[in-house]
Order: sequence, then C-alpha cells, then structure tokens
Amino acid sequence: MKMIGFYCEMDSSNPEIFRESLHENIGKPPNYSKKMVRNYLDSGYPIFDITETTVDVIASSFRVPGGSSLLSDGLFVWRADLSMYVERYGVALPEEFVDFMGANDFSMPPASHESLLKASVAAGQALGFRVDDGAAPVRED
Repeated sequence: MKMIGFYCEMDSSNPEIFRESLHENIGKPPNYSKKMVRNYLDSGYPIFDITETTVDVIASSFRVPGGSSLLSDGLFVWRADLSMYVERYGVALPEEFVDFMGANDFSMPPASHESLLKASVAAGQALGFRVDDGAAPVRED
C-alpha cells in the first residue's frame, strides 16, 4: 500500500504521513490529463469513510464532503479530496502512480476484497486510528 496526496498543509500533526507540501507540488504543468486522472481518482474503491467536509487548503475555493475519506485501487491509497486538487491546481503526482494509472488505461482495475481490506487497515493505522472491537464479547482463550 502506497499513500499519495497526503500533504502537510492538511495535517501538520502527523509529519510521517503528511510530509510533502502541496504548495511545492503545484504550479508546474501536470504530467497527466486532469480529466482522466480525476475520473480515476473518483472511481477508487472506498476503504475508509470519514464524515467531515474538507476545505481547499490553498485558496478555500472548494469544499469536499467526506474529503478526508480514503479511496484505493488496491495498490495506492488517496484522500477523496485529491481529485479536486488535481482539477483545480494540476497537483504533481508521483510518476509511479501516473504510470500505474496509464498502464490501466486510466480505468480502475479490479481489486480483491482482501487487498482493499489490508489497505484500509494499514492506512487507518498509519493515520493513527485504532481498531475498536465495539460491543463484541471479550474472548477468553
């Protein structure tokens, strides 16, 4: 699992994950078609829902309901609001990710339930979420 599009302007309290600067990844011509990449990002498999609205951290020019929710293609994981940064600013994306999308004709490849579950758990742990067994009975082994 490879996490992309987690910028320090979005969360300065977790520098291990949110280490790149969004400001440093805009302003250059993108190495992709914005429309094709946006469609790809928006068609990702939902793996982690967060019910908050995010606001554009550059110019407050857009809002994304559930923007910090996570999507995946089985290999890469990104925030739901990344597609808006692609559309609005043409944010630079890792070459490996652009190549992967291109190898799949910018169509979401099939991903197994197992790979998506692993990505969800790994991303949740990386972001500091803990597994809550809820009201399940305590197992005594």
